[in-house]
This record gives sequence, C-alpha cells and structure tokens, in this order.
Amino acid sequence: MLFVWIVLWTTSALMLMMNRRNASMRWLSLVAFCGGMGALAATIGDVLRPYLMAQEPTSTVRDLWLYRMQLICSWTSYYGLPYAYLRFTAAYHSQLLPERLRTRLLYLAAIPPLVMLLLPPETTEFPVRYPLLALWALPYFAVGTIILLMKNVTTRSEWRSHGILLAAVVPAVLFACAMNYVLPLFGVYGMWRYNIWPIAIAFILFVTSLFTFGFLGVQLLIERRQLDSSIRIITSGTSILNHAIKNDLGKMKLFADKILRQAEEQGNAELQQDIKVMMTASDHIEQMIRKVHERTQELKLVPERLRLSELVLGCLAEIQPAVEGNIAVRTELDVQAEIIADRVQTMEAIRNVIQNALDAMKEQGELTVRIQSTRRESIVEIRDTGPGIPKQHLRKVFEPFYTTKGGATMNFGLGLAYCYHLMKRQGGSMQISSRLGEGTVVAFHFPKAS
Repeated sequence: MLFVWIVLWTTSALMLMMNRRNASMRWLSLVAFCGGMGALAATIGDVLRPYLMAQEPTSTVRDLWLYRMQLICSWTSYYGLPYAYLRFTAAYHSQLLPERLRTRLLYLAAIPPLVMLLLPPETTEFPVRYPLLALWALPYFAVGTIILLMKNVTTRSEWRSHGILLAAVVPAVLFACAMNYVLPLFGVYGMWRYNIWPIAIAFILFVTSLFTFGFLGVQLLIERRQLDSSIRIITSGTSILNHAIKNDLGKMKLFADKILRQAEEQGNAELQQDIKVMMTASDHIEQMIRKVHERTQELKLVPERLRLSELVLGCLAEIQPAVEGNIAVRTELDVQAEIIADRVQTMEAIRNVIQNALDAMKEQGELTVRIQSTRRESIVEIRDTGPGIPKQHLRKVFEPFYTTKGGATMNFGLGLAYCYHLMKRQGGSMQISSRLGEGTVVAFHFPKAS
C-alpha cells in the first residue's frame, strides 16, 4: 500500500498546487488525501510496526504510539472519504440546489462522521464499527455518484472533461466503497489491498489528462500562465513602440504644417490637398497607436466597494443607443452582490464584452446579463444568441492581437486580453464558453467583498 499512499497524496498535492481556488478541486484533493490516509494506516500496520517490533521487540510504548497513529489514519480514511466525496460532488454540480439549502444540508451531513469519532473501536483488530458506518457512508457514496451523473453539460469540451472526471473518479471510489465498506458487513476483511488497481488507472487518467484535455481546469491554468507572459511582453513592447511612433509623428505633423503654410502662400491648391491627405493619415496612425496603448498599458487600480448591479445597469444604459433591430435585452441581477474593484476599468471590461455580444448577433437575438453570487464570489454572466465561436478560435480569444473581426474598424484583438488581464489583477478570473449555432457565454468572476 506504500505505492497507493504515495500516488494519492501526490495527486492531492498536485490538485491543490494547480487550482486551489476551485472548490471542486479542493474537495477532490481531500478525497485523495483521505484515501491516502487509509493507505498510510495499512503501511503502518503491515510494514512499519512489524519491522520495528522485529528490530526492538521490547519497545511497547513506541508500538502503542504507532497503533494510535494507525487508528487516526484509519478513522480519517473511513469517515472522511464518504463526506469529502459528497462535498466534492456538491461543489462540482453546485447548480443542483440553492446555495443556502445546499450549505445547510452539507453541514448536517457532517454530523454522522463526527459522531463516529466519539465511538471507540470495536476491537484492536477492526478500527471502526462497520454496520454503523455503512448506515450513512453507503448513502453518501450513492448520492454523490447520482449528483455527478446528473451534472448537465452542453458543449463538446465540457462533455470530454466530464467524461474524463467520471472515468477517473467514480470507478475508483465505488470500488473502494465495495472493498472497504460493503464486504466487511459480510465478514470479508482486508480486501482494500485490491484498491491499488483502480487507483493506478485513475492516476494514469489524471496525469494523462493534465497534458491533453485538462482536468477540472488544470490545463487551462497552464495555458493562462503562458498568456500572462504574452501580455507582459506586449505591455512593455507597445509602450516603447508608442513612444517612438509618437515622436516621429510629431515631426511629420510639424513639417507637414510648415509645407501647408508655404503652399497656401503660393496658392498651390494641389499641394495643399496632398498635404491634408498626409496629415489625415498621420492622425489616423496616432489614433490607432493610442488605442493599442490604452488596451495594453497597465493603469493603476483604484479599488472601491461597488454594487455590481449598478455597474452592469450603467454599462447597459451606455450601450442602449447601439441596441438596434430585434435584439432583446434581458437581465437577472442579484442587487445585493458587492465587490471590491476599480469602477472605471471594470465598467470598460463589461461594456467591451456586451458590445462584442451585440456585434455577434447582428441586430437580431437576445442578450442576457445575469449576476449571481456564491459564498466566495460574485459572477457577471453575459450570454448572447449569436453564431457562436468555432472551437479552433475559442482557445485563442484571450491572446493579444487575436481577432476574428478582420474587417472591423479599429479592432486589434486586444479587448478580451485587456479584460482577462484586468480581472486577474483584481484577484478574479474570466471564463468563456461557446457552441456553434447557440451563442457565447462570458463570465466575470469577482472575489466577494468581505
């Protein structure tokens, strides 16, 4: 069981290191940790204690402490695994129940394992009371698995991620449930030794998915680290470029103005017209470089406590004149949601995404803006019914200068990169999902104001 212990705790640590802000990942990490505690208990009982007793048979005090450590590890595994699994599935499918009801039910679900801790072991050979344990642990496993299977997924990428999760987690957990919780009820003990095979398969699936499709957003974090590096390079590079071009444009405009005055004095109408065309072109270049600079410079944040609904309504009021044709605007706003953020820049980011949604629908469709709150964050979700974004483009939408609007005026593919960078600086995140023919959903995740 030494292998199982190392594998499970390695998996648990990787999950926390890669995406500890994700509630699902935290609870799944605890599932792996509790499983590893069981493997550690077996290692202490089958390897460490016999070895040390063979080396020093008279050391009964040390063996007693090792037995107590083994007992604690066994309790953590037997009592913690069902509860952690139930909490993981509830976090993974958080839309199943209202947050307040879900929280209360999960607190109630913590009572049985806590009560079991107060009961002494039935014998020194068996650390838990299996019949009493099965009364609540087996329903936890069953309910948790049903919750996982009820998860509603729509996009192809979500189906793939969900399928990998089910293949890696459910067989290993249910096999452990049968070996550790069910068979002891029939007097069959020690079958937990066979848990090594489904755990090994689950670990292989987990590691493989990290480098291919992603596991609960872990691969996405790797891509975002690369994106962060790209944005830093773009920010510094465009600052230098902006300074150099502005200097040369200043010289061009100075000499163009001088030539224009001379042409006016000489009455040379053709030269005057040519100089005006050149000056218009230089003004256009200046506008473009200013727009690029605005999107790439790192403006100082001025955080303040804001009511999120007021920001959203302000953005909708500003873009109302641009809502043309048969576009319906629908809002579902949690008016109590508050955040700590920079008002001006946050409004600019939300307004940018709303404008993208309007552009995508081309005067026909439905724009839905929703604000919802969880225990840890407030979310602004902007949904359109446009044509959607192809899969090959969706993975690149946050990259600087990447755009699908080739013919759009003054569009440089910096809007979403700016929004993503702003959200990251404010301690939040930004997510986008899309399906061809159905539309696109962009979500701003803000840390909840304390």
